Amino acid sequence: MKNSRSPSRTDTWVGKVIDQFPTFIIGFFTGSLITVYGTLTQIDLLSHLNADPNILNFYQQLLGLSHDKSEQKKQYRGYIEKLNISVNPTTLIIHVLPNSICESAIYEGDRVQVLPPVEVIGQQNSAQDTEFNLLKQRVNQIISDGFGSIEVVTPENQLALIEINLLNEEQNCVRKPKYIQELEKLLEQKNWKAADQKTNQVLLKITNRESVGYLDEDAIQKMSCSYLRTIDQLWKKYSGGLFGFSVQKRIFVETKNQLKDDALNRYDPNAYIHFTDLVRWIESGKNGKEKWKNYNELTFSLEAPEGHLPRLNQLEKGMKMEFNYQLFSPNALPLSSQEIKARTLFFTRVDTCKL
Repeated sequence: MKNSRSPSRTDTWVGKVIDQFPTFIIGFFTGSLITVYGTLTQIDLLSHLNADPNILNFYQQLLGLSHDKSEQKKQYRGYIEKLNISVNPTTLIIHVLPNSICESAIYEGDRVQVLPPVEVIGQQNSAQDTEFNLLKQRVNQIISDGFGSIEVVTPENQLALIEINLLNEEQNCVRKPKYIQELEKLLEQKNWKAADQKTNQVLLKITNRESVGYLDEDAIQKMSCSYLRTIDQLWKKYSGGLFGFSVQKRIFVETKNQLKDDALNRYDPNAYIHFTDLVRWIESGKNGKEKWKNYNELTFSLEAPEGHLPRLNQLEKGMKMEFNYQLFSPNALPLSSQEIKARTLFFTRVDTCKL
């Protein structure tokens, strides 16, 4: 009887060739081909694998692709794992990945500024280095030193400095656009009055209220936590912890002022007066009555009491008047409902931002 079995692989010339190699080599060779083919034809491969999320996730990680399908059409990105950021090598667009310390400092559309060559320990640059490789070397240097900075260009073609500090306990990454750098310069010079005025300008800038010239309730409640944190850190750094938003908020709360949702309805004039007295924004006149200090009478030095600055004396300008507030203290201090409302809203935002 004639054998009707299918021919074995040794019955063909292809089979005879394949039989010369161990099975594991065949598997390795085939897997390599799939990987290379997948790298060159990412979109087709990912579309093919979309049916199985686990396999799709594996290849996304293997090829350095975003989980965002709109990003899959772009070239793979180069990852800088220590900081958990990624950069498209072609466009030098920088992205933050989950759990990055730079999550609140790098914005969508930020592009890495052209970098000068840097010397990395044990490694020399060559003329063939691409800008992307220079960035990787710069980041390696930051990781080696524990601190450093990267310049980025915003979508509006404005320069910003991303300062990275891995040496402190929090390991932070701070964004410093030009106007923040100008504020830092004033604080570094101990020019407290100019720094206070500049801080007001920066708050208008980050809330897009420059053309109006003052903040309103909505602008205060939507202030960028990242920028508030940066400004606060700068004030505390250069004043040795004497000044800053978080310092003022702590005193505000310690004097029994409310930061809850109904804080404005539960306003306590005595608590607010206690706060303004501790930060020395008021003083007793010759007749024993309390009065507000004029702006030029404030103490623009480190001799000032804790929380004295920043004053932000224009903060209340965009607030509506509240007619149900008690507007005089026992010592005849006139209280502005707009000032109280603005300061309460501002410190509530500071608290929400965990400063």
